[in-house]
Amino acid sequence: MTTTAELPPTIHVDVPLNLSTSDGNLVRTRQAIGAIRTKTEGLVTFPKVVALMETDESVWVVTHTLTGLRLPFGFPDEEHATAFANQAGPLARWDQEQPDVTHAARLQLVALAEEHDGIADPRVLAALDRRSTEAHDGPAPAEQ
Repeated sequence: MTTTAELPPTIHVDVPLNLSTSDGNLVRTRQAIGAIRTKTEGLVTFPKVVALMETDESVWVVTHTLTGLRLPFGFPDEEHATAFANQAGPLARWDQEQPDVTHAARLQLVALAEEHDGIADPRVLAALDRRSTEAHDGPAPAEQ
């Protein structure tokens, strides 16, 4: 799906954010972002959020609008992130609350990100792989 000319160029997205407290705990909150629309409905781009009200403009991310969760890639600028998001459109139904991203589509997303100078977050990719394995094989057995 694509955006239309009558939509504004930005959209409000609530991005999950973990904040460290002085006692070493984490507090989960959300930060409102004015994200830039892409041609793929459900995917937006903006500079990476690194702390409350602080972004890193040297890293751009692509985020799912309905969940506020970013895809596990960082891009060097808005143009690379937008090009990736535009081409990622056919790989999932991004306009759904929980897009079903198949294992094959995840592999395609990794390759597509690399084509657009994206760098994958290894921790997030490992978590996605664990979820994929659990979905196919069931949860890992508990240790005795």
